[in-house]
Parts: sequence; C-alpha cells; structure tokens
Amino acid sequence: MARIRTIKPEFFTSDDICALSPLARLLYVALWCEADREGRLVWTPGVLKRRYLPDDSCDIEALGGELVGRGLVRLYGEGLAWLPSFGKHQHVNVREAQSKLPSPCAEAGGDLPSGREGERNREGEGTDGTRAQPLTPDWKPDEEDLAWAAGARPDLDGAALEAESERFRNHALANRRTAHRWGPAWRLWVSKAHGPDKARGDNRNRPERVVDNLPERESEAQWRARLARYRPGRFWLEGDWGPRPESGQSRVPAAMLAEWRRQDGGPA
Repeated sequence: MARIRTIKPEFFTSDDICALSPLARLLYVALWCEADREGRLVWTPGVLKRRYLPDDSCDIEALGGELVGRGLVRLYGEGLAWLPSFGKHQHVNVREAQSKLPSPCAEAGGDLPSGREGERNREGEGTDGTRAQPLTPDWKPDEEDLAWAAGARPDLDGAALEAESERFRNHALANRRTAHRWGPAWRLWVSKAHGPDKARGDNRNRPERVVDNLPERESEAQWRARLARYRPGRFWLEGDWGPRPESGQSRVPAAMLAEWRRQDGGPA
C-alpha cells in the first residue's frame, strides 16, 4: 500500500541522486511511498515496475541495481529491502501502522537503527548512529566497491583504480571532507574519472569538489563497454553519458554509433 511522503528541495542536487539515471531517481522516490514507517518494504521488482513505472520502457532490475549500488537501498532477509536514510528525511504520520517486517538489525549485529527507530540520532549523525568522519590516510575501497567498479568502469584496471583512489584520498584529506560512508563518494569519483587514454597528468589538478564536470573526451573502451549490452529502453546513465544512443543527439562517436546500429537490437 502506497503512503504519502515528503521530498526536500535539496534532494535534486544531492551528489548520490545526481549520479543516478532519471528513472532510477523516480524509482527511489517511489520506494519512499512503498516503504513502511521504518523504511522497510518487500523487494519485488516486477510489482514495483507495474505499480510505479507502468508506461516506461526500462529494465527495472538495472534501475534497482543503481540504487543498491549507491547504498540508497539495502537488500536483506528473504526478499526484503530497507532504505537507510528514510528515517532521516521522512516525517511519518503518528497514526501510520507499525512495521510488520523484520528489522535489518539482526544482520548488522543488532546495532543498526532503522526508520523512526533511528530518530534518537543527534544532529550530524548518520542513519547508522555514527557521526560524519574524516577520511583516514589508509582508506581503501572495499570488495563491494571494487565489484561495482568492475561493472561500471571496465575500462579502468587495478592500477588505474588504485591511482584514482589515491587522488580521491588526497582530495578528501586536503579539503578536510567528512562523510558517514566513504564508499558512495568514491564510486561517484570513479564514475567521473578519465579513461586510460587520457594523459595521467591531466587528472592531477581536479576541481575543489568530489563531483567534477564530465570529461570533454572519453575513451573508446569506455563507450564500447557502455554499448556492449545496451538496447533501446534499457539502463543508460544520461546524467553522465549524455543522450541515449537512439536519441539522435548522442555523444557516442559516430563510427561506433553506426556499428552499434548494425547490431541486433540497434535501430536502423
């Protein structure tokens, strides 16, 4: 059963949200309506597609993967999901029924507040009960972050990811950044990184933000990786990669776009 929820103006300029494709952003808002007062819901992508994106040609599994990959949705138990920041951003009607779904706390050792249960957090605390912390000099992306990078940026090998991680750490330390979770910030940094054909020295003078402008020139390997499994209507990160290949305004190199169109599924 859908519920009435609220949305803040700063939602639209949040780093995590801007990094999502447009339909993934819409799905995330829809999940607020689907979730109970603790931010918990039954994770049934097919039902969510019919209920919230009925007329959109899209891959609901890919959209959900975007949200899970950025830590905006956490899957747990048997087909359940939890929205970690739900309690921080939603003010639930006191008359709304109590959650009937089990808490994700059990999987996190019993110390993970969720939804309205986390309202006791002091200002400046995250939904996991911790305060924003500066990055440690020896911080490294975890296995989940590296697995995400392997799928999102196949053009970056281990050495390139290590180099980007070093730049990320230097930037965060030099600017005294703080965060509740550093994984999403690292992923956003890597998603904007130049490809391997870009001169290594070009990345040294980065802007004074973790979110920088799109590179003016992207590698052939990058575009090929994006086009490899793409078909019209499937996941395409328009906020980062520009208009879809079939739009007539794509930033994909013309020769590569023509090759893609000759493949099965590509428009003539």
